[in-house]
Amino acid sequence: MISTVTRAIAMSALPEEVNRTLLQIVQAFASPDNQIRSVAEKALSEEWITENNIEYLLTFLAEQAAFSQDTTVAALSAVLFRKLALKAPPSSKLMIMSKNITHIRKEVLAQIRSSLLKGFLSERADSIRHKLSDAIAECVQDDLPAWPELLQALIESLKSGNPNFRESSFRILTTVPYLITAVDINSILPIFQSGFTDASDNVKIAAVTAFVGYFKQLPKSEWSKLGILLPSLLNSLPRFLDDGKDDALASVFESLIELVELAPKLFKDMFDQIIQFTDMVIKNKDLEPPARTTALELLTVFSENAPQMCKSNQNYGQTLVMVTLIMMTEVSIDDDDAAEWIESDDTDDEEEVTYDHARQALDRVALKLGGEYLAAPLFQYLQQMITSTEWRERFAAMMALSSAAEGCADVLIGEIPKILDMVIPLINDPHPRVQYGCCNVLGQISTDFSPFIQRTAHDRILPALISKLTSECTSRVQTHAAAALVNFSEFASKDILEPYLDSLLTNLLVLLQSNKLYVQEQALTTIAFIAEAAKNKFIKYYDTLMPLLLNVLKVNNKDNSVLKGKCMECATLIGFAVGKEKFHEHSQELISILVALQNSDIDEDDALRSYLEQSWSRICRILGDDFVPLLPIVIPPLLITAKATQDVGLIEEEEAANFQQYPDWDVVQVQGKHIAIHTSVLDDKVSAMELLQSYATLLRGQFAVYVKEVMEEIALPSLDFYLHDGVRAAGATLIPILLSCLLAATGTQNEELVLLWHKASSKLIGGLMSEPMPEITQVYHNSLVNGIKVMGDNCLSEDQLAAFTKGVSANLTDTYERMQDRHGDGDEYNENIDEEEDFTDEDLLDEINKSIAAVLKTTNGHYLKNLENIWSMINTFLLDNEPILVIFALVVIGDLIQYGGEQTASMKNAFIPKVTECLISPDARIRQAASYIIGVCAQYAPSTYADVCIPTLDTLVQIVDFPGSKLEENRSSTENASAAIAKILYAYNSNIPNVDTYTANWFKTLPTITDKEAASFNYQFLSQLIENNSPIVCAQSNISAVVDSVIQALNERSLTEREGQTVISSIKKLLGFLPSSDAMAIFNRYPADIMEKVHKWFA
Repeated sequence: MISTVTRAIAMSALPEEVNRTLLQIVQAFASPDNQIRSVAEKALSEEWITENNIEYLLTFLAEQAAFSQDTTVAALSAVLFRKLALKAPPSSKLMIMSKNITHIRKEVLAQIRSSLLKGFLSERADSIRHKLSDAIAECVQDDLPAWPELLQALIESLKSGNPNFRESSFRILTTVPYLITAVDINSILPIFQSGFTDASDNVKIAAVTAFVGYFKQLPKSEWSKLGILLPSLLNSLPRFLDDGKDDALASVFESLIELVELAPKLFKDMFDQIIQFTDMVIKNKDLEPPARTTALELLTVFSENAPQMCKSNQNYGQTLVMVTLIMMTEVSIDDDDAAEWIESDDTDDEEEVTYDHARQALDRVALKLGGEYLAAPLFQYLQQMITSTEWRERFAAMMALSSAAEGCADVLIGEIPKILDMVIPLINDPHPRVQYGCCNVLGQISTDFSPFIQRTAHDRILPALISKLTSECTSRVQTHAAAALVNFSEFASKDILEPYLDSLLTNLLVLLQSNKLYVQEQALTTIAFIAEAAKNKFIKYYDTLMPLLLNVLKVNNKDNSVLKGKCMECATLIGFAVGKEKFHEHSQELISILVALQNSDIDEDDALRSYLEQSWSRICRILGDDFVPLLPIVIPPLLITAKATQDVGLIEEEEAANFQQYPDWDVVQVQGKHIAIHTSVLDDKVSAMELLQSYATLLRGQFAVYVKEVMEEIALPSLDFYLHDGVRAAGATLIPILLSCLLAATGTQNEELVLLWHKASSKLIGGLMSEPMPEITQVYHNSLVNGIKVMGDNCLSEDQLAAFTKGVSANLTDTYERMQDRHGDGDEYNENIDEEEDFTDEDLLDEINKSIAAVLKTTNGHYLKNLENIWSMINTFLLDNEPILVIFALVVIGDLIQYGGEQTASMKNAFIPKVTECLISPDARIRQAASYIIGVCAQYAPSTYADVCIPTLDTLVQIVDFPGSKLEENRSSTENASAAIAKILYAYNSNIPNVDTYTANWFKTLPTITDKEAASFNYQFLSQLIENNSPIVCAQSNISAVVDSVIQALNERSLTEREGQTVISSIKKLLGFLPSSDAMAIFNRYPADIMEKVHKWFA
């Protein structure tokens, strides 16, 4: 054995003893004997992966990989080298970020590089050269010194006559594309050109993959130069098809998908060619599924990245609809009766890969392109397929309609009767899979067109679905009809469901008797949802069902844990539906069953555990404070789950695919490392935290005993869980609720509460700077606002205020940059697509508005001086054209004035000109915010803003008076302008010329029925006018209008009864001036339901 490695040792830079020892260890790694292997692993990790010896080890592995004639030793050494180069140094605290290769001395790195490159360029087996190329790539990380010799060697190797050299060189460029980004692009183009046209398929694939990596690194200004390569890239595809190279075709499609995601319009001139080629591939059923499904994915991503380009090409929609419909017929192959499908317990048909891909693709494209574009080509085919004699076509038509319904809802919601005419006859199709497809459509449209379809088509949908619950149908159809009923019930009122409850429950109770577990489970789920929707209408079925459910729970059978779980879910949802009093008959029995289960040994991954946790939470909602004695049983297991730590580990690239097969694990890439995260543990942690939050919210002071432990060991540490967004969000949400529990228990702010708040608020404020996800940043702001509400005045220190300002500044800068990136008009490579992120940013800005207001309030306006540090950013928002940004700035200004009052005088000229300009904006939201500011100026700083408020009266009157002012979309801005007029009239009364004219104009704006804040002030002002006997409102001819405006506000709940007390007593006084018959006549014009309320209000 020694002789095969003498060459490697002879060339070694290491002492012979080191070489001999390490060689024995590496050879032991290849042993079939587990014992020998584990001794070797122990020796390596304890003696060599240490601070003193890691350089020896890496040098040895590089030499063996490069020069050993024993291919097993060479291969093992290359793999081990790569693994250890990526691993964090023994002394490092940063497992994810730091790497051994960047911590070794420069001269050692130079020696390693030299060995690896010599080995790469020498005659080596193909598989070894591939492994060497991966090892070399780890030595060119961008935080290491330059390695000019490598680039020269690669350019030479790309010209080599040996295809393995060419392929391995492209492999290195794939991993470290920045090696060539500094080289003139014109020298690089021929390299890729020859790669795309290479005789070897493997080289071609490697070239395409490397090209995508290179493309990503280049600045956009260089992209146009690469466009000339695309035709030769696309022209290489048909040869893969002709040679039957399905895998190669799929690989190149995957690379093209990445390019489309980066620069879809680069393919504009070749779009028809791509549509035709993918169409040909997808229709070729002799190809393996991966080639066909990646071709479909390529078509699909165009719609997500260049929807306008797709919409302007009629072939795109036609082709996409046609190929997805073809793929959706690929079910129950060679099984016309679908016997296997009927017998399958599993409702997830995993084997039907092309069918699944097609459904998802049609769904995604419909969501991006909408019904205007897609409904016509789709229905053109569906009409034919529904009447086909081939059942698979009828089935595909149903599933296609289900997939496209949500995206095409804009058009289809107006065609519900026609759709039902098309679909419902197939509920009695001779083939069970078509019946199943029909149930699927009815369930899907019950969600996508809710709640409109529940109100208008219950008489067609419910009888059709109920008819499929009967024993004449196959079990798969019965359960799918029951599942569709869940979708329908979720958005149905109890009055819609009531007439059908008898037939629903009769049939579902029969399903409960099925001998198939999945049928029973679905029946229970459906009953639970129907009970939740039917509420107290469900009482008449309670006595039949509850004992039945309790009997199932009493059976001591460990096999049916999901069935038991569904029984608990159903029993507790029914209990919640019928209320505490009715539930009381069985509550003790159910609780004792659950306690027994809780005390039995439930495995950690048993589904029963989660059902049990959720059931306790529902029982708490039913029982309220009566639940407190159960807390010592229920809370301790939750605390254990909620204290779970981050279970993460570095894994090999080869292992990543294995980990991704497990639903419990997730793999992410950070700095070239593959990290496996045990997500199911963290998902359980989130559920447990949410349940703790639910108990804390329901029980308040009664939960206080757990607050310190939950805060310090669960909520606060969870903000550091950087690999799971849900954990951070759940932790932040818990914080203010825990504080309120402590306050509810003590009634005062004791030392423990103040200390916990200081820790929590500092952590949240720190998170504003470090949090990468806008959605989670929003949660942090929300928790701060709620925490400040609990803690009251002056609850933040000067240091915290300074840190909060920095956090807000960072959040605003990030949001601004994100919106600028998205709202460019697109360019020659990308379209401007309005993503959902706009909503995230709008929500985030809304939350930042609230947290700035909360901080201004808690500091009694003292925070004003800190805000000056970010004024320039707020001003940038104010002057922008994007309405969301302008509104944010206006809301900040309103809060500044409300809490800073006359102290804002020095800032007045910085914003007032823009605010008055915004009063006449065409955007109602901007008019609303600007009107609100003028009102706040009069209300909170009348001296400073008198010269602004009085002159704007005429503009405000225009806002409330123009012809469309009372339309839905303008109502909020009209009501804010109305309240602003009232505030100005109240503040400056005698200083206003023609004050009576303005008051009369204001009176005409009533009632105020949507904006609660505006209503509150308007009706206070109305009350004052009545008390002062103002002729404008007290004139006998106006009394009826005054009364009506108050009744409308109370009825629409813009004015609460409590707030309305003042104006109600003024109105009673006003009515006292009228003969009682006239007063009664005013009230008698209202219908009976309103009269009932009027009697209560004016009693």
